[in-house]
Amino acid sequence: MYFGAKNISVSFGKEQVLKNISLEIKEGKTTAIIGVNGSGKSTLLRSLGRLNKYEGEVLYQDQELGRLSQREIARHLALLPQKTETPTDITVYDLIALGRFPHQGLMQQRLSKEDEDFLEQIMWDTETWELRDEKLESLSGGQRQRVFISMILAQDTDLILLDEPTTYLDMVHQLEILTLLKSFAEKLGKTVVYVIHDLNHVARFADELLVLKEGQLVASGPVTEVFTEKLIQDCFGLRVRLGEDTFTGHRMILGIQNV
Repeated sequence: MYFGAKNISVSFGKEQVLKNISLEIKEGKTTAIIGVNGSGKSTLLRSLGRLNKYEGEVLYQDQELGRLSQREIARHLALLPQKTETPTDITVYDLIALGRFPHQGLMQQRLSKEDEDFLEQIMWDTETWELRDEKLESLSGGQRQRVFISMILAQDTDLILLDEPTTYLDMVHQLEILTLLKSFAEKLGKTVVYVIHDLNHVARFADELLVLKEGQLVASGPVTEVFTEKLIQDCFGLRVRLGEDTFTGHRMILGIQNV
């Protein structure tokens, strides 16, 4: 198995949030995790990134991820949670540059020329280069989100995990970020996994789908097979009609109402 979980369970106090979940993430694909609020999406993502205590196993290349050192994990896996604690007086450039830390030598004090060139390219791709000298505290919510995503991309890992990466972003930047993440999977072979709420974004950008309901994995597989009117009704309580996106040919929700 490239990356995934076997029999993952998570409890907070007496509440069991995830219930014996096993899954496999396809290498080089974009995988979306969906479900209603409280279904366990963020808990699952955090568990895959080893931010939660869990029972079971998280596997990377057929070995338990916890057997690797934190520095080794950081070279293979980058995780952007919903909430991040960062000094607000740090500059945009210095924050994004933290993503290069796992790739630096133990005695290395400064970024190499290759690191600097890589950071600049990432920042141009995410439209943060012109913000490089700004303090984090001066940015809007959408700008901050793009900066944090840039930091994760700067880590240059095989696995990229993001919890609601389009939060605070307007429609234009939502599409830009999701397109960029998709291109990282398709062109660079990155494996991208994210929690997301917008079902039309799921249908347009994701290759694979993990569907949670009440802490259990109820469906998984290619979006073209799993994303159906019945699944949306069963898991979200919504009656929808699916059609075809005029521009991409992908499925999309054309009509919607409560059951």
